[in-house]
Amino acid sequence: MTRLSWPDGSERYTDAPGGPPLSGTLQPTAERGVHDNTGFSQWHALLYLPALAPLPLLQGDLQASYGLIALLSLLFHLLLDRHARQSATAKAAMEALRADIHRLQRSLGESNDYIRQSEYTFKLEERNRLSQDIHDKIGHSMTGALIQMEAAKRLQAKDPERSAELLGNAIAISKEGIESIRLVLRDMKPLAEQLGLNRLRLFIDEFAATHGGLRVALTFEGDVGRIEQLHWQIIHRNVTEALTNAAKYARATTVSVHIEVLNTMVKAGVSDNGVGASKIVKGLGIAGMEERAASANGKVIVDGSAGFSVTTLLPCGKA
Repeated sequence: MTRLSWPDGSERYTDAPGGPPLSGTLQPTAERGVHDNTGFSQWHALLYLPALAPLPLLQGDLQASYGLIALLSLLFHLLLDRHARQSATAKAAMEALRADIHRLQRSLGESNDYIRQSEYTFKLEERNRLSQDIHDKIGHSMTGALIQMEAAKRLQAKDPERSAELLGNAIAISKEGIESIRLVLRDMKPLAEQLGLNRLRLFIDEFAATHGGLRVALTFEGDVGRIEQLHWQIIHRNVTEALTNAAKYARATTVSVHIEVLNTMVKAGVSDNGVGASKIVKGLGIAGMEERAASANGKVIVDGSAGFSVTTLLPCGKA
């Protein structure tokens, strides 16, 4: 077991030299009755005594100089020994940290493997579900329609009325099958507004939970289904940047996020009741928001007169 001394005066122990420290912090060695630096000083003082043996044989200034040199030698040796022990302690602590880093990296790798395996399992389950839906809903309909059409073909010459009836049934069954396909595809692909708005709402709820003194409200109006996925990505990133800045610098208690779909424009505004800014200094955050909006032919308007507000304007097709 290796003892590690830390700057706060405490000590930690490892299972093996260079291993990670055991949980818990132990008391300093002096409180536990173990010899500390005082013991080392006493030992070096004893080694210093033989060096003083010639001192009585010397006279005058030579005696004082010899004693001073011997004392300085002892102090230098003590400092050198202390430095060596501190270096050894720092090296042991570094080895322990290196072992911790290696353990965390191994744990991270195992977590990544688990995530990949979970994603693969989820894909297999989703494929199995889709295969079952296609077989149960679409496969049966197509098989029934095919049987009806085969029977109508055989009866076309002998019984035209019965053939037409079977053909009509086949058409009705085919329509039902097409509707089943549409429903399956609809279930596979969530609506754009569900992806964008729900994701934004979840982020805002999480952000408000981690910033206890800040209330964040999300409102929207208009047909949010007209917002394209690319626009949702820009809105989400700009709202994230604006909320982060409000929490850091605004000294605000309330922040409102409002999404509004106009005739040819989508407006996403983030405003707070903080101190505002008489002069707007565009740092990397605002510049990044402007670049993202410009990539979709939009723009960002910043106002610090009443609190601080950031409005992202993005063009969208007419309703």
